[in-house]
Amino acid sequence: MIDNKLFLFFISISLGLLLFTQIQPSITGNILLSEINVSISPFDNGRVGYFSYPEEITQYSRMIIDAEFINTGSTSYTKNTLLQIGAYDDNMTVLANRTGLTTSIMPGGRSLDTLRYTPLTYGFYWMHLIVSYGNKTADAWGSFYVSPYYSIIIPPEGDGGSGGSSDSEGTGGGAGSGGGAGGSGGSLGSSGGMGVPSVSDLSKSDTGRVLVTLLHDNKVYVRPGELSEVYVIVNNTGTMTLRQMMILPRIVGNIMLDAQPMNVQTLKSGQSAIFMITLDVPRDIENRTYPLDFKVIFDKGNRSGHVDVVVGPLALDESLLNSILNYRYIINRLKSETDILYFDGKNITLIEKYVDLADSNLIIAEDEYDVAEYESVRKSLKSTREHLKDAVIELAKLRSEGTLIVFAPTIWLLIVLVLVMIVSFGVVYIHKRKIKNDSVGTEDESL
Repeated sequence: MIDNKLFLFFISISLGLLLFTQIQPSITGNILLSEINVSISPFDNGRVGYFSYPEEITQYSRMIIDAEFINTGSTSYTKNTLLQIGAYDDNMTVLANRTGLTTSIMPGGRSLDTLRYTPLTYGFYWMHLIVSYGNKTADAWGSFYVSPYYSIIIPPEGDGGSGGSSDSEGTGGGAGSGGGAGGSGGSLGSSGGMGVPSVSDLSKSDTGRVLVTLLHDNKVYVRPGELSEVYVIVNNTGTMTLRQMMILPRIVGNIMLDAQPMNVQTLKSGQSAIFMITLDVPRDIENRTYPLDFKVIFDKGNRSGHVDVVVGPLALDESLLNSILNYRYIINRLKSETDILYFDGKNITLIEKYVDLADSNLIIAEDEYDVAEYESVRKSLKSTREHLKDAVIELAKLRSEGTLIVFAPTIWLLIVLVLVMIVSFGVVYIHKRKIKNDSVGTEDESL
């Protein structure tokens, strides 16, 4: 009976330790005497434990920023984290804001925020971490340098540029100026120099042939002070699933670029992704040809493309007609991709809505173009552009696949539990041996 009580006693201790370590915050490192306050009055206090980030990173690469905040006060409170990221210019311009988790921290507790940022331009950046708690704030500063990605990337062997690969799949494509869409493709091996995050731990280990083809215009015409788009269709014609796909555009000159969607999580064999690069051309720009280079990167390689952006005087009717033909081609491609998604069992309600709205506005633009109502055509095309942007983003979302996150106990908790179990069984074993020896001694005395 005593053995069972001892065993249950140590099991209770084990369970108590388990619950205690799960409820209490993990405290590591050295405790400085200056941080200890023996006052019995409640007070709020806190500090930034550490602020970790890479000091140098390549342009367009995603950086991970870790910030830890410690509650050094005697009361619980809620903290909010804000990270400001900016450029070292005359105005110290803020380029991005990142917010962390809003959490409640007990006295002595720690909270870790993991924030992410992808720099789009190269140069020196500054960071300002601000943690608000109660009526107080704690902050920390940092800086990092972003180097140009195209200065260190070596193009893959056999990459002949847009429209020049011998194993290109198809050379036709969307309508528009410059003789239609040019195709580019090629067989790709593994690329280790792109800094693309590996997702092999999130998926099955697949093998096969990687073959990617690109469809896009070789040349686009745009007037100063107007917007234009370049659509890049990425076809996975190989046998392997591609993941974490992004497009990285750059252009010489002061033309502003925007690329949507930000990424495509999954692109299976036989599927296509559509990227939309928006060109915002200023009014005072010089009339000439500006080279637009882009790179499509994914977990198993990359592909490059090139488009000549011709800025200059262009008849308004010709410019609008080019946009109408280009949008019509993209809408037809989106309808085709929507049908594929439907047969894959995806919920296509939203993408159908966006495509239908784009189609309706484009039909209106076509009718207005026929009667030379060019201002009305521009308004209808603007609405078409916005709906197409929503459609390509929704297409990327539907191409994504979920990730299962499993939370596991810390290694220190496992070690403590193992040690407690070993001690428990050891004590029970020694107690049993003692009882056995006592019983043997008693028998000897009776004899």
